[in-house]
Amino acid sequence: MPMYKTKEEVHNRALEIVGKQMNELVEIDTESKTKNYVGDAFESWFGKSKDSASQPDLPEAGVELKATPFKKNKDGKYSAKERLVLNIINYMNVVNEDFENSHFLYKNGTIELAFYEYLKDIPRDKWTIREVALYEMSKNPVDFAIIKQDWEKINQYIKDGRAHELNEGITQYLSACIKGASSKSVREQPFSGIPAKQRAYSLKSGYMTSLLRKYIFGEESNESIIKNKFEIENSNLEKIILEKFKPYYGMKINDLKEKFEIKNSKQVNYLIAGAILNLKGKVSGSKSFEKVDEFEKANIVLKTIQFNSKGINKESISFPNFKFSELVKESWNDEDGIPSATLHNFFLETRFMFFVVRENNQGENVFEGIKFFSVPEEDIEGPIKEVWMETVDTLKQGVQLTGKQQKNGKWQIKNNFVKHSDNRVIHIRPHAKERDYTVNGKYADKLPTKAMWTNKPDESYSDEWMTKQCFWLNSGYIRKYLENISE
Repeated sequence: MPMYKTKEEVHNRALEIVGKQMNELVEIDTESKTKNYVGDAFESWFGKSKDSASQPDLPEAGVELKATPFKKNKDGKYSAKERLVLNIINYMNVVNEDFENSHFLYKNGTIELAFYEYLKDIPRDKWTIREVALYEMSKNPVDFAIIKQDWEKINQYIKDGRAHELNEGITQYLSACIKGASSKSVREQPFSGIPAKQRAYSLKSGYMTSLLRKYIFGEESNESIIKNKFEIENSNLEKIILEKFKPYYGMKINDLKEKFEIKNSKQVNYLIAGAILNLKGKVSGSKSFEKVDEFEKANIVLKTIQFNSKGINKESISFPNFKFSELVKESWNDEDGIPSATLHNFFLETRFMFFVVRENNQGENVFEGIKFFSVPEEDIEGPIKEVWMETVDTLKQGVQLTGKQQKNGKWQIKNNFVKHSDNRVIHIRPHAKERDYTVNGKYADKLPTKAMWTNKPDESYSDEWMTKQCFWLNSGYIRKYLENISE
């Protein structure tokens, strides 16, 4: 293997790969073209053979090599396709380390990243390396401080004999992701007899998206809540955010509107949240906060929860429509045991920030506070996985559609997807009010298998198209975690 002694030599060699297809690189086994195919090709470009060494891939230069995919979203923007998986966490050894002298930092402190576009309809050997970047973790002091806090939190869980309780939602940028093809992929932990799932350090997909937009598309930095590393040295991201909101707990929404000079709007609560965080950019709803630097990197999703005077929140939380044909091709985990399905990754990585509003006895809406929440892993791997698998099976077998004509002459169409009333943590229903069962309909999507009709209204209702659907997090499930906002 050629000797690379400096980071500059590694980066210069990597630059030579930009614009090349995988089949133009070095010869490697391409029969299976597995998930790691591009990463293997990238390493081969440096003359390195595949191994599981504990040192960086190019030890003399102190550089790790990683290829990472990105994708084009429906809105035309690009984002990272997945988290960047780093090294396996050795529970027995890591408890004897501190961050500055950790194996994690030694191996991953400097990474040569090769970005390639994930193109599902093109053979992998035709994929192209679009750009490369030398990522040095310590070069961004604020990010580095947060990553250090994440590493230390993971380490503390292990020291407390709680490695089996680790999950991706407890940290901000650096997470402990599942790494194992089955439930048997467990490891011994030092301070508990309970076997813990095998996990690896990983940079969250939101963090990778921020690197993608910085290095590849040269986008300007998002607005930041934390302005310098000194703010976070004796605190953490969530505490800083909470401290900004706490002075306004218990204030009426109308008073907050007046204070921040906000006009009436359906998005008033998001506008108030933006004003409290002193965001200068235009806030128009939940998605606006994806442009806040820390929210993007930590996969934080802001949602407003409205309770009435009886303590009931009527609305469930919706997620983007899924395409039927794409959902049935997904796997819950990939061949390496890494979460693969879109819904699986979303719940594992996402940290919700609930902006809670409650109606008082006088009918006035009051800002009760904010609360951070991650869906527990046992719910993700239990009821959520079950509903996801049932949905995939229903689509493959053919959705059962039943028509019933109402007294006003309109037709109601029922299906056999999991419903809110089933109380299964999540359910499936349309996001838009419009219902559409026409071929190429504006609000319809093509089914992978023909639907099975009972009492079909007429032939304008297709066997192969039905209203677009999305997953929803049940309102009752959310309610139980927000009963006491202070906890």
